[in-house]
Amino acid sequence: MPTQQSDQNSRAHRWAYACGMSIKRGYLKLIAFESRVAERAVTAGMPAGKLLVRGSFLTAKLALVGGLLFVSVWLVTFIVMTLAVITLLWFRDFIGSDNQEENPGPDYLGADLYIGDFDDNGHYIGDSKSSN
Repeated sequence: MPTQQSDQNSRAHRWAYACGMSIKRGYLKLIAFESRVAERAVTAGMPAGKLLVRGSFLTAKLALVGGLLFVSVWLVTFIVMTLAVITLLWFRDFIGSDNQEENPGPDYLGADLYIGDFDDNGHYIGDSKSSN
């Protein structure tokens, strides 16, 4: 299989490779540390020391992976719910704009015809009314 030419490597590919190798080196260091701790437990005479150490490291790894999965699922759910709320608000405004009719019908008091001119707040804007 031919190797990839160096001029075809983009900056993103080099960055991704560097990150992947950094993660791999960290994992190999963790495995080496786990082996050293397990061997020390065996040489110290701890009964089933190797099994206990490896089991505790496995539990810690699974807890870390589970925590990352929980955070990622929560983040995806948060983003999806935010998009759904934005979409529903947009639809409400879009559909609500069609409900504005010329004759809205009677108001809550049943009056559908006003004598005089009123503004949008229901205030009279015609001639001033006299007391007599």
